[in-house]
Amino acid sequence: MYPTETLSAEQVSEAAEINPDVSAGTLLGIYENLYRRGSGGTDSQEDFGITTQYIQLDMMSADMAHLGKSYNRQTQISELTATLDPDNAYNYRGWRFLYRIINLSNLVIDGAGGNDVVPETETGRFTIGQAKALRGYAYYFLAHIYVNDISDLSKEVLPIYTSANDLDMPKSTLQEVFDVALNDLLEAETLLEGFNRDAKIEINQDVVRGLLARLYGAMNNWPKTEEYAKKVIDAGYPIMTADEVALLPGEDGSVGGFNDINSIPGVLWGIDITPQGQGLASLFSWWGFMDAYSYSYAAVGNPKGMDAGLYSNFREDDIRLYQFNSALRPLGKFYYKGAELNGFGLFSGPQVNIDSDSHYMRIAEMYLLHAEAAAENGNVNAARTSLKALLDLRLDDSSYVDALSADQLAEEAALQARLELWGEGQSYFIMKRRRETRTRGSNWLDFAGQSFSHDDEKLTYEIPQNEILFNTNLGGQN
Repeated sequence: MYPTETLSAEQVSEAAEINPDVSAGTLLGIYENLYRRGSGGTDSQEDFGITTQYIQLDMMSADMAHLGKSYNRQTQISELTATLDPDNAYNYRGWRFLYRIINLSNLVIDGAGGNDVVPETETGRFTIGQAKALRGYAYYFLAHIYVNDISDLSKEVLPIYTSANDLDMPKSTLQEVFDVALNDLLEAETLLEGFNRDAKIEINQDVVRGLLARLYGAMNNWPKTEEYAKKVIDAGYPIMTADEVALLPGEDGSVGGFNDINSIPGVLWGIDITPQGQGLASLFSWWGFMDAYSYSYAAVGNPKGMDAGLYSNFREDDIRLYQFNSALRPLGKFYYKGAELNGFGLFSGPQVNIDSDSHYMRIAEMYLLHAEAAAENGNVNAARTSLKALLDLRLDDSSYVDALSADQLAEEAALQARLELWGEGQSYFIMKRRRETRTRGSNWLDFAGQSFSHDDEKLTYEIPQNEILFNTNLGGQN
C-alpha cells in the first residue's frame, strides 16, 4: 500500500504505464504550487507561492518600501528580523515551497525512468522537459535566497535532490547547485523543441531560454547571458506598450493593470486566474497585498510603494511616472480587472474570489538583460539597440543612451530593469547578479538612509531550524 498524503515515484511510474497522461497531470500539480495558498506549508495569509516571494524579495532588495504596518503583515521582512531567526516561518515557507517543486519534479522524472532517460514520445519529452525546467528554476531560486554571496562558488550551501528516493542529503557547493540548475535547463531546452503550450503557465522553450539567461547572469557568464537573452528577443514577443504598462491621463483603465496575461503578448510566463479555476481569495493573494483597489491589506494600512531613491531616477518624460501616485504607491501600474467600473475607488475590489492574473516573466526583462550583458561584453552597439528598444516606448527622447560607455550602459540597463520591473520580483536577483549595495530611501519606515550589501546576512533567508534538526547530514546553518 502507498501512503495517501503524497505521491511516490512508484505510483507515478506504474500509473504512467497504464495512462501516459498521469505524468502530465502530476506536472500540472507542480504548476499549481506556483500560485496556490499553502504552497509553503503553512496556513498563513502570506503563503501563496511564487508571488509571496516576489513581494518579500522586492522589499529585501530595498526597492519596495513598506509604507504602512497595519495588521502586522510582512513587517518582519521590512524590519529585517525574520531573516535572522531560523525558527521564523518566513524562512520555512520559501524552503518548503521550492523543495516541494523539486520533489514533485523528481517524481515526474523518476516516473519516466530517471534523469538520463529521453522519452520516445513527444508528449513524454515535453512533460520531462517542463519538469526539468521547474526543478532547475527552483535550484536557481534557492541559490539566491538561502545563500548570502552567490559569487562564493566553493561554499557548501544547499542539499541537492535529483530523485524522489534521495533522503537527507548533505550540503553541496554553490557551484554544484548552479551546475544542476544549468544542466536541467539545458536539457529542458532540447526536450521542449517544438512544444506548443496550451496556456502561459506552461514553460515552453522561450521561457527556458529566459531562465537560462537569468542563470548565466547570476554566474556573471556574460557571453552566455547575452546569447540566451537574444534568443528570447528573436522569438518576436512585443514589448508592452505605454498604455499597457501605465494608467495614462484620460484612459479609462480598459487596458493595462498587468491583470490579464492573455491580452498582453509581452508576457511570456504567468497564470491565468479565474474564480472558477483557482478560487483565490484576495486576502491571501498578490493582489490583496499590492493592489490598493482590491478588497484587502494594501488598501487599509499596509501599502507598498517604490523606494524614493529609486523613484528619483525616472526622467521627466518617462510615462512610467504615471504608474505611481504622490505617495509612490503603484496605483497606475497594478489594478484588478474592473477597477475602472468602480471609478478606481480604493478598497472597492473583489472580496472573495479574484480573476486578476499573475505573471512571472515578460519580454522587457530580456531586452534589458541583453543590453546589460552585451555592455559587459563590450558590445556597445547591441547594448544600445536593446536598451533603446525599451526606452523608446517609455521616453520621449532616449538619445542620452548614445553617449554612454560600456560600463555605463551595463549600469543603466540594470537600473532600467529595476524601474521597469518594479513589483515584479526581479530586483533582488539583479542586486545579487551585480553584487550591489542598496540604500533605503527616505520613505521607508525602517532603516531609512541605511545601506546593505548584497551579501548581508539580513538580506538572505536562514535555513529553517527544523530542517537542520531533522536532516543530521546538513551540517548547520549557512
